[in-house]
Amino acid sequence: MVVPVSLKRFLLDTPRCAILFSGGTDSEILLRAAADVLDSENIISLTANSPFLAGFYRDSIQRVAAEIGIESIFVDVNLMNNPAFINNTPERCYICKREVYGKLKGKARSLGYSAVMDGTNTDDLEECRPGLEAAEEYGIIHPFLEAGMGKADICKMAVTLAAFGKIKPPDSCLATRIVNECSITPELVELVEKMEAPIRPSVQGKFRVITDGYKFTVRYSKADSDVVQKHREELLDIAETAGYPCIFHQV
Repeated sequence: MVVPVSLKRFLLDTPRCAILFSGGTDSEILLRAAADVLDSENIISLTANSPFLAGFYRDSIQRVAAEIGIESIFVDVNLMNNPAFINNTPERCYICKREVYGKLKGKARSLGYSAVMDGTNTDDLEECRPGLEAAEEYGIIHPFLEAGMGKADICKMAVTLAAFGKIKPPDSCLATRIVNECSITPELVELVEKMEAPIRPSVQGKFRVITDGYKFTVRYSKADSDVVQKHREELLDIAETAGYPCIFHQV
C-alpha cells in the first residue's frame, strides 16, 4: 500500500482539509498522500505569499498542485511591517509562524476548511522548532506525527507518490539566511535569493547563502562542490556588485 494504514486512517477521518504547502518534500508528500486517499475537490493547498518564499519553491508548488489537480492558493503575509520580526531576535521563527498560521487558518475557514494540516514529522521534534508552539496555538494538525512517521517513512512514500524524480534536500525560508540580531531587510533577502537561485535546482545536500549584514557566506555540502564551483564567479559578482565580500565554506 502506497500510503501507510495509520496515515490513511487519519486522513479519512478528516476528509475535507487544507494543507500548508511550502514546496518542500514533507509538505509535498502529505499533499500527494491526501490526494491519493481523498477526493481532490476536498483538498486545497495553502501557501504564505511573502518575500521569504524562494522562486524555486513557488514554481514547484504551482507545478505539483496542478499536476495532482488540487487548487493552490497563495495568501499574502507581510512580515516586513512587523518590527518584532525584522529585528531578527531568536523569537523570529515563532513570530513569523504566528502571523503565517493566523492568516492561513483564517483563509481556510473562510473557504469552509476547518482542518488545516502541515508536514511536521517525528524527526522535527528532535530539533529546536519555535514554530511548533505557534502551530499548537492555532490548532494546526500534524498527520505524520499522528501516524508516528519520520523522515525515513516520508522518503519511502516519496518513491511511489512523488513525480519530481528526487527527494529535495532539507531547506527553510529565506529569512533563516540572515543571522540573529542582524536586521532583516528587503535588500538582504533579495540578494540571498539572487545568489541561491542558479544553484538551488541542482543541489543534493544542504545549501545556504548566509549573511550577517557585512558579508555573504556560501555554505554547501561536498555533494554540491561541482555545481557551486561552476557558479562561483557568478555568485562573487552578485555579492561584490552589491558591495559585499563573499566567502565559500564546505560543510
